[in-house]
Amino acid sequence: MTSKAKLQPVLQPVNLIISEQDLLRAEALKRLRCRMSEEGVDLDLDSQVLDAEQMDVASFASATGTLPFMSPLRLVVVQNIDKLKAADERTQAVIDYCLDPNPTTVLALSAQRVAKSTKLYKAVAKNGLIIDRKAPTKKDLPEHVSLMFAAAGMKASSLDANTLINLVGDDLASLNSAIEQLAAYKDVAGKRSAGDDSLISISQTEITNLIGDTSEVKAWELTDALANRDGSKTLDILNRLTKSEGESVHFLVVFLTATKLRELLTARALIDRGDGSSQALIEQLQNHSTKGKGRSLQPWLADRILRQARQFSAEELREGLRGLAEVEYTMKTSPPQLGRLALVRSLLELCS
Repeated sequence: MTSKAKLQPVLQPVNLIISEQDLLRAEALKRLRCRMSEEGVDLDLDSQVLDAEQMDVASFASATGTLPFMSPLRLVVVQNIDKLKAADERTQAVIDYCLDPNPTTVLALSAQRVAKSTKLYKAVAKNGLIIDRKAPTKKDLPEHVSLMFAAAGMKASSLDANTLINLVGDDLASLNSAIEQLAAYKDVAGKRSAGDDSLISISQTEITNLIGDTSEVKAWELTDALANRDGSKTLDILNRLTKSEGESVHFLVVFLTATKLRELLTARALIDRGDGSSQALIEQLQNHSTKGKGRSLQPWLADRILRQARQFSAEELREGLRGLAEVEYTMKTSPPQLGRLALVRSLLELCS
């Protein structure tokens, strides 16, 4: 076997990607997609993603049975396969397919956990590949995070890594998101484009100041998802906040969402006037800040706010603010379940 063959393993018709960490599943799927691209597969034309809980037997059969359009193979990804019960007819359809897969389709099943004793696990093991990505242990996590920093172009000691872990928690996706923010703050991409590939040092103070304590409440993630019009992620974060903090957190969500909408409305006004620069937004937000203290805003964050604002019209943002005022009134005068329903509807309307 040549070294090239070792670097490019044979694609399997069925693949089961297992990990309790979202990031590890995403990385495994990314490698599979890259491998298929190397085989000449145009993934823009010949790939499809299904959610196991939303699909039916017919849609699964159609997706896996469709022939590639302009490529030798076709990729079908089924997310959340572990959410289906063993007795579900969709589970049996997937098992039957794994025992007799379509040779022109590469099926990737994604799950947090699947027991080795299940028929699904055994069916994939018989004709395909099990990709089981274990999360690093608590002892190994600082070293793993240091390697994540290095992959992002930054040099971080175990103390630096522990600082970030203490702030964000042990979820690798959240850690990766925080590291991406730090890389943007240190302008890693700019330095690399200028030919500087050396690792950039980052201090514990910079980590603490930029990331802050997000291990408990991540309301900023909700407003960011909302500004990206990602309704699914917005509701997921709202549910997690409610579970950890209780119904009272909804008033905080309304306040932070209104603050975000005002930022976006300010950015939208600048864009409409033809002055959508990060510096103009920084100056405008400082001028509008209460008590004359001014808001310290990094250029990369201003750029992100401007990018998000371009996804909304000024009227949409104004209507969103009016809707939040109505939500707050409902929350104060109605039972908690009605207040939450009003909040969910308002958030979804903004994301739609």
